[in-house]
Amino acid sequence: MPPSPRSRQLRRIGLGLAIVAFIVIGTLLWRSGLVTPSSIDAWLVSMGNWAPVLFVGAHILGSLIGLPTMAFLVAARLAFGPWLGFALGYGGGVIAVCIPFLTARALRRQQTEPWHPKGKWLGKAYDQIDSHPLRTVVLLRLFLWFNQPLSYALALTRVRRRDYVLGCAIGLAPIAGAAVFSAGWFT
Repeated sequence: MPPSPRSRQLRRIGLGLAIVAFIVIGTLLWRSGLVTPSSIDAWLVSMGNWAPVLFVGAHILGSLIGLPTMAFLVAARLAFGPWLGFALGYGGGVIAVCIPFLTARALRRQQTEPWHPKGKWLGKAYDQIDSHPLRTVVLLRLFLWFNQPLSYALALTRVRRRDYVLGCAIGLAPIAGAAVFSAGWFT
């Protein structure tokens, strides 16, 4: 049974309020001086070897709830430097786009026929997934980056797990590299 229009409206209002609260609290913390680059650096140093692990965990969870992965890539560069920042941001990003794919694939009924678009042009483009899965995933990730809905959509196709993970790893590497190394301009 689909949710009622009233419950959908309440969820949208709740999500909007949560986003506004997050922005307001973040802005207040920044303006109060409690959150500064030096305080963040001191906090990361105090965590020791756990800082990278916690960062990757936060990156994955943040991406899964819809926070922009690019923000995590920039944060990785600013917090950990160019090389470790790239490794953490890129690794967390690839894991973050693989989890929805693997989850949707696990929940999909095996006997269900994969979805196929009805339009002629879109159908031809979609057929590329069957004939050239790795190349198609690489190209999709180069253009759509860390897009979570793409992960779910590709889970409903015939693309193999191996091709999906490898395609994401190849396609996201230049995107993550450009984001992390261009974030060096902020330092």
